[in-house]
Amino acid sequence: MKWSDKCMLELTHHNLFENDEHRSRFRDLLECYAEAPFFTKGLCKCMYLSAWDNEHFAVMLDILNAMTINHQSNLDAMKDQGEIREAEAESGRMEDEDSPGIWKLSNAFLNNTPYDSSALGTLEIEDPDTAYLIKRALLTADVIDQIPGKEDRKIFT
Repeated sequence: MKWSDKCMLELTHHNLFENDEHRSRFRDLLECYAEAPFFTKGLCKCMYLSAWDNEHFAVMLDILNAMTINHQSNLDAMKDQGEIREAEAESGRMEDEDSPGIWKLSNAFLNNTPYDSSALGTLEIEDPDTAYLIKRALLTADVIDQIPGKEDRKIFT
């Protein structure tokens, strides 16, 4: 069984999709990019986040298509963009409504580093929808980490 199939089964088994559309968007990303040279479990976690709604799904799809067209073998460009977006969100310069917490989480996933969840209690009061999304994504990350294979790897260029 392909790793992408195992992933879909595990996330479905743990009831981690919000609705059929979320599952469908995630499945589309996973089926298209799970065999890409830049794919990691961290990217898979970001795919779960981006599949939450159509707007973020379209952004992720554009980025992944560009990476494929440019024959990228690692996530360096995506990591750089994530750090810029996190800084913009923290300073209030970001045009969309994304929370800095979402960008911190995305960057932690991409860099295969722990997410600092110490601000979640405050976030639950100030922005319960974002706090809920982050908690669901962290649960999903734990499940993805337990699926054998597709280990996050350091890609040297």
